[in-house]
Amino acid sequence: MARSWTRLHEFLGHPPGPVTYEMVAEAVQRKLGESDDLDWKEALPATSPVKGEWNEFAKDVAAMANTRGGLLVYGVSDDIAMVGIDLDEVNDKQLGQWLRVHLQPAVSGVSYVKLPATDGTGKDILVVDVPASEMAPHFLYGWQQKDKDKTTFNAPFRHRDDTDYMAEHQIALAYRERFARQAAAEAALDQHVQHVTDLVLGESEAPAAWLVVAARPTRPIPRMVPPLSRSEAQHVMYQSGKRAEALLADAVPMPRLRVPQLFHDLLDNNPRRGLRRWVDTNMLVPSRATRRRGVLVELHHDGTVVTAVDLSHNALPAPQSEVVLPVATPVLTSAVFETVALVHEHRLALRMDAPIELRAVLGTQRTGLFRFTPVVLGHSRPEVAEWARQPSAVQPAHSDLAPFADDQALTAGATELAEGLLHQFGLEIMPT
Repeated sequence: MARSWTRLHEFLGHPPGPVTYEMVAEAVQRKLGESDDLDWKEALPATSPVKGEWNEFAKDVAAMANTRGGLLVYGVSDDIAMVGIDLDEVNDKQLGQWLRVHLQPAVSGVSYVKLPATDGTGKDILVVDVPASEMAPHFLYGWQQKDKDKTTFNAPFRHRDDTDYMAEHQIALAYRERFARQAAAEAALDQHVQHVTDLVLGESEAPAAWLVVAARPTRPIPRMVPPLSRSEAQHVMYQSGKRAEALLADAVPMPRLRVPQLFHDLLDNNPRRGLRRWVDTNMLVPSRATRRRGVLVELHHDGTVVTAVDLSHNALPAPQSEVVLPVATPVLTSAVFETVALVHEHRLALRMDAPIELRAVLGTQRTGLFRFTPVVLGHSRPEVAEWARQPSAVQPAHSDLAPFADDQALTAGATELAEGLLHQFGLEIMPT
């Protein structure tokens, strides 16, 4: 699905949302000029009969991805007049194949929005929406007759309303920026995880094992998107609970988990205002404290989501030689799936179109010799998995969600994240 905030939205004063035929028609009527993130194209990309020849479509996509993303609008002439194209000639698979063959690395997240004419003119439009790439710079490989059959490998970019090619120092800068973005994303996730881990462990009176999951978009949300209201945050949590139940039903068919724990333990669903976020918990406010499992949810205005769930289970006495921390693995699975569902619903509410990175950690305030001991469902009741591994430390697990993932992709992402932790116990998301 295409981005929800583009040059057309900004020029026309529209709120975030899908690009429509009416928006393109109005921008053409008002003679919106080309820019670094808007390129009018009269005809559809042409297929080259010669293998390996320079591909103009791949060049245009790479130029947008290497700059800050943008729109390629087919069916509008250079003098900004509606001429239209034949949507029956648009081959999404062929266009995607060109990007995979001619670009290194390939550009992901490109959307093809077909806009049939709604004004009776028959002048249909194709909008190719290219997001700014976290993997820039992208290089275009091919040969051109105008270069005397010279094979080239260049990194195009948009400069105002034109396409140019990066010089060596620009390429070096692009790589430094890519690595800096990756480092900053890692540091931001670490900071969220560490902050919430310290918070919940500091509030735990008894030894506890906490699952903390942080999810963060790889690109900032548009500045024009307002933060969620309380009622919108409540709706996000309600909807995510319903979606999580459906995802869990597909991933864990038998025995059926009697959860979601995360939202079951926040029945009043009444988030409080925090610092640029909404916070819901049953443990930090004395008047809301319960005997239920500790839960914390943060919905940040920048699209970040952080959850924490107490996984402790009173299943084992502590041996003399070591500290045993029983971990309720069915609750771990449920909490991960619910968090993924929450991340998805939060992204939809904020109209985010960026990939999401997730990290899950299992933390405790205990020091010295200890072991996380898994507790599983056996014959519909919890029991200690004595046959499983009992690690003294659990490494963080990682996953990601593509923009506008469907339920199958959400299940895959949640499974990857949960099993990244469970595999360290020798467990899987399967009935025991």
